[in-house]
Amino acid sequence: MSEETLFEKLGVKYIEKDGIFYPLITLGGEENSTDVGKYGRMWMDYIQNEYPQRYRSLVRFGELHDKATEVNEVAYELLEDIENEWLRKHKPKHANSFVEMYQLRNQARMIAEEVVLHDVVNCFH
Repeated sequence: MSEETLFEKLGVKYIEKDGIFYPLITLGGEENSTDVGKYGRMWMDYIQNEYPQRYRSLVRFGELHDKATEVNEVAYELLEDIENEWLRKHKPKHANSFVEMYQLRNQARMIAEEVVLHDVVNCFH
C-alpha cells in the first residue's frame, strides 16, 4: 500500500543489488555504442574529437547510435564494392596460388579501407 514513486509512474525499471533497488537510468543513445561496429565506433571517435558540438547534439537527441550504425553499414557496403571491383581488375597470374591470392586480397582490403576511412568515416554526417 505504498505510493508509487515518480520513476515507477514513468515506467523506469529497477535492478536490485545487496537489497537496494537502483533505477536503470542511461543517457539516450550512448549506451549502445559497443554494437555499432568497427567503422561506427571510429566515426563516433572522429565526431567527438573533431566536431564536439555535433557529437553532443546527436547524444542529446538520442541519434548518435542510429547514425553510427548507418555509417558502419555504408562503410561495409563501400568496402565490399571496392574490394570486389579491384579483384575483378587484378586477376592472379597463377590461379591456384594461395599466397598470390592472399596478397591480392590484402592489397584490395588496404585500398578499400583507405577510401572508406576518407570518404565515409572521417566525414561530417
